[in-house]
Amino acid sequence: MEKIFIVVEVPEGEKVNIGTYYLTGEVDILWNIMKDKLIGPEFTWYKFLSKLRIKFYPIVLQRQKEKEFIELKMSSTMTLMQYASKFTELSRFVPEFISSERLKMRRFEEGLAFYIRNQLAGQPILTYQELYERVAEVE
Repeated sequence: MEKIFIVVEVPEGEKVNIGTYYLTGEVDILWNIMKDKLIGPEFTWYKFLSKLRIKFYPIVLQRQKEKEFIELKMSSTMTLMQYASKFTELSRFVPEFISSERLKMRRFEEGLAFYIRNQLAGQPILTYQELYERVAEVE
């Protein structure tokens, strides 16, 4: 839905109405039970997603994924592509940890193998994409 909202340029105030139209199964049932209590001018798409996460994504699982992300390191048997893929997969569970390009780059670099980090030391790298490309060259 997020991708569609961006492409179609859905205004913030319409995201809940449009997004909930596409709900099915248990989520749709839950929404029909909750909506009268929640709908109002302050009820945003972000708040809607938060409510769903609480119900369908328990705090224990959230913490587990957060811990996995924090502890993610590039092992000696892991390729850059494998590490980057795992980084991307886990980062969606902790958006606050990569809320800026700088934070994302720092976290990605912290998990790289030591020999790669050592090779990058002192190089001015401005974007995540540039960091990825430099790491690919080193690897």
